[in-house]
Amino acid sequence: MAKEQVASCPRPHQFTVAEYFAFEDRSEFKHEFIDGVIYDWGDIDPKAPLHPDYVPGYAMPHLFTVDEYLAFEAESEDRHEFVDGLIYDLPSGACKRGQLIANIKDWIDSRIRGPVCWLRIGDQRVKIREGVYLYPDLCQVFGEAKYADKGTSLLNPLLVVEAASRASAEYDRETRLAYYQTLSSLRVYIMVDQCAVQVDAYTRAASHWRHETYSALDEHVPLLPLIGCDLPLAAIYRGVACNDD
Repeated sequence: MAKEQVASCPRPHQFTVAEYFAFEDRSEFKHEFIDGVIYDWGDIDPKAPLHPDYVPGYAMPHLFTVDEYLAFEAESEDRHEFVDGLIYDLPSGACKRGQLIANIKDWIDSRIRGPVCWLRIGDQRVKIREGVYLYPDLCQVFGEAKYADKGTSLLNPLLVVEAASRASAEYDRETRLAYYQTLSSLRVYIMVDQCAVQVDAYTRAASHWRHETYSALDEHVPLLPLIGCDLPLAAIYRGVACNDD
């Protein structure tokens, strides 16, 4: 079984000794641990998928199941994304991320009220498909939110926003975009640059995705028919100095 390669993902999570012991206590199998990596113990199953970092002749790094990932995430103080057996640390981001995302949420909240609109910042896990889980900086749902995994993983965001730093830009623009575009519910994916006035908006058309870039404070992202309001760049970048690192 060939594994999907995700070139722009951040580095896989380096486990602590405590995390390894907790994982081992939950597991019915034995695993070894070397410098932050958990390895399967014993002979390699020739029918099992290969870990992308596997070196022939050495132990196989463990590929996590969805249940193992969800159990690890439930106990962790930090958030991690999951792609086909690998647990990833979220990309590091500048402190401007919080202000940018708060500005967007405040703008939408002030113009769309009532039970039909639902917004979450940062802590809402989204299930893309079996084996892929991501955490958007902001997501919006119209109507009833649908969940998997005992009500913890959202299935139907309409809008997703990522505030990209230099460290996360490639991941946001390539990997996350490709995964989010597979969600039938999604209508808009917005990537906001933390280091310059630039907003990339990807909107679903009848049979394709349309990409537009906005880079002036007097512009606005025209999303009224899709999410109920347009997004002025002046509102997004209010109070944010974005021409430095």
